[in-house]
Amino acid sequence: MSTEVYKPVLTRENRLELFTLDECKEILLNLLNDKKQRGVLKRFEIVPASEHVGFLGEYFHLNLTYQLEQQENETTTRLFVKSVIFQNANMEFYMEKMGIIKKEIKLYELLLSRLKQFSPHVWCAKCYFSRDDLFVMQNVEDMGYVALPAGTRYLSEEQLSPILKTLATLHACSIAYEKEQGKTIGVELKEWLKEMSVDPDVEWYTTGLRAVLAVVATHPDVRDNAQAQSYIAKDLPRYLDNVYYMVNPSPVHRNVFVHRDAWGANVFYHKEQAQEKRSLLVDFQLCRYAPPAIDFHLVSYLNLEPSKRKEIIGNLIKTYYNTLTEDLREMGNDASKEQLSFKEFEQSLKDFALFGATYNCIAATILRLPDNYLKNLKDTKPADFHRFCNVDRTEDVLRLMKDHPDFRDYMYECVGDLLELTYNKIN
Repeated sequence: MSTEVYKPVLTRENRLELFTLDECKEILLNLLNDKKQRGVLKRFEIVPASEHVGFLGEYFHLNLTYQLEQQENETTTRLFVKSVIFQNANMEFYMEKMGIIKKEIKLYELLLSRLKQFSPHVWCAKCYFSRDDLFVMQNVEDMGYVALPAGTRYLSEEQLSPILKTLATLHACSIAYEKEQGKTIGVELKEWLKEMSVDPDVEWYTTGLRAVLAVVATHPDVRDNAQAQSYIAKDLPRYLDNVYYMVNPSPVHRNVFVHRDAWGANVFYHKEQAQEKRSLLVDFQLCRYAPPAIDFHLVSYLNLEPSKRKEIIGNLIKTYYNTLTEDLREMGNDASKEQLSFKEFEQSLKDFALFGATYNCIAATILRLPDNYLKNLKDTKPADFHRFCNVDRTEDVLRLMKDHPDFRDYMYECVGDLLELTYNKIN
């Protein structure tokens, strides 16, 4: 990605000129066909979805007002729109985000609707329309699901349980799909399951990795240890290169379709039956074909404080694995015959622990920043936002750790996990 001076590019003339009348008629037709209804579009309205703030796209509500056959009253349905961002740091940045949007669109078109058919549980919304730069889907809030309360930083075991069950159902559905179709998802959709975040050419990742290595060097356990400092400077970066291979399909463990981004902002809970119902997942832009352990590590590392994770990890494994085996059985499959016996799953967790710990450290330099730091940077200093995300964030992270003890303590807990799997393991 370019590190040139910030040069905004507008991707369309007007944020709210997203759809033509004909496109809205097509969206309504798809919506009503799904409900086995017929009707006529009367008008449509596009409203920014101010409750959704993301760094990879822009979000809108599309309100369709229509009249059903043999009814006098008009009906209005609210749909959700995810679009490539309107203003970007530079054209290269725009093209990268376009690629991410296209990946998610293709997964909705080619796979997600098919996977949903294998389970009675609802775990994602339906997509009604897509274009190269956007897609339209059910509004999850109108489906009866709610986001986590504003300000939620970490989840409890009770809050994490429905997410783990959702991921288990998703993984079971992908296995059932492959058995029925006689196809391998990783082969069939190879073009649309490319790595988007953990790659030496992705500066979001490498910029974060440099910041993490700087934090590791200041950890109280190693800052005055010459041997440790030499290891961190010379050996640790090379050792962490192993993570680049871990995100690819495994030649050893059973691979499934994994979500890879199930942290608090991307999950919704059923309003009335939060524990009984599966959580609903959004944002399928980072999906891969990889072992289930990848999803398990991400959801447990990203949503829990490190000390809490260690305390309840046994319960989390049991919740996930029991759901996986039960769902597979209901779909006519046996986990032990799919390279997913409990022993095999436990081994995969050990084999991919470095991925979970490393990704969590890097994600913390974005997701765990204090006082809405990144949002404020995006809103008030877009050039600095671009620099932080894609050029260099090391000095900012170290300064924020110095100024905010809670952030410092969390970062040290995260890199402490990383040290346990690397330097501490060999010494």
